[in-house]
Amino acid sequence: MSRTKIAYLLHRFPATTDTFIKREIRSLQKAGTDVQVISVWKPLPDETTPDILAEWNEDTHFILPRSPLSVARISLALILRSPRQFFNAGRLALKTARPGFVGFAYQLFYFLEAVLVADLLRRNTVNHLHNHIGDQSGTVTMLAASMAGIDYSITFHGWPVFFDAKYSRIKEKVLGARFTRSISYFCRSQLMMFSDCDNPSAFKVVHCGLSIAKYPFRPPRAQIERLFCAARLSPEKGLMFLIHALAILRDRGHDLELRLAGDGPSRKALSDLAEELDVSDRVSFLGYLSEEKIIDELQAADLFVLPSFVEGIPVSAMEAMAVGVPVIATNIAGTSELIDDGRTGILVRPSDAQSLADAVVRMKEDHCFRLSASYKAREKVATEFEVDQETAKLNSYLLESCR
Repeated sequence: MSRTKIAYLLHRFPATTDTFIKREIRSLQKAGTDVQVISVWKPLPDETTPDILAEWNEDTHFILPRSPLSVARISLALILRSPRQFFNAGRLALKTARPGFVGFAYQLFYFLEAVLVADLLRRNTVNHLHNHIGDQSGTVTMLAASMAGIDYSITFHGWPVFFDAKYSRIKEKVLGARFTRSISYFCRSQLMMFSDCDNPSAFKVVHCGLSIAKYPFRPPRAQIERLFCAARLSPEKGLMFLIHALAILRDRGHDLELRLAGDGPSRKALSDLAEELDVSDRVSFLGYLSEEKIIDELQAADLFVLPSFVEGIPVSAMEAMAVGVPVIATNIAGTSELIDDGRTGILVRPSDAQSLADAVVRMKEDHCFRLSASYKAREKVATEFEVDQETAKLNSYLLESCR
């Protein structure tokens, strides 16, 4: 009997900071499932390291770049082998394209990517195709599965596709999938709304998770001196409000430093803001850090503060909770499914620097609460967000789809 094969399709191989995707795939493989990664694009040089690529070399296929002649040859072979599936996928591509010439051009490109993916699925006798995120790579997944004549499923994290739900074609992707995985109940509610599907059992809630043993726990120290945040430096992370909160805290007599791990388009604006508010000597921009270096930073941190406007379930906060660093985060989307306000951390209003500052003061002045919250937070992550436990659920859905 041939072994069941699952392919994970990604738009681009995970960056150094996207540890949760790689962690999930490795957990599936550890459980005995044959998982191959299909990445449409190779990562950019600053997104990964040669060591990581070497580690994943045997498991990963990169689709692009590819010569036009090669694409034409593979397309012709698929047409001759299974013309009905090829043209059905073509009709689906036309039906789900964005309006206008630009939308058509993009969809044509996604269709050609799907041709290459379908050829790879056939050559490797893959039984089921799974996609992570559901954005344009979800479109490629939907088209490639149709062309290859196999089922597909999608993991949705949240906000990027929900901002443009109609033309992200959530409805078509959900209704065509064998199953849809949501990382939170909030995410499931949005998928139900945008897909017009009122059957919650069609949407499997499976959390992202941590390898909890990699995160040594230590109780909070008596004094708070260092704030830490690991996040992409981009507008949706709300980091300008954290820097404003730092200035408010300074004016109230609290001598604190802030260390920011991550990079992105907002770095200069945030640096300029720190200069303008005269807190630049208290803010350190660390750039992208490996998982190991993030753990080192958490071991040295006194509070983890995440001021995001949008999140799925924030893995960075999950990591802080696992280590025992008390967490303050904004009360948005699925964050409250991770952080129980007043029990395992503090939730505050988004876009409100004063609320962030007040929460820091509350944490600073109540060591007993921080101790209690840190132990309960670690227990919460270990109980509900352990990667092997959560991946076992996903694995059962994937294998069921191959029967």
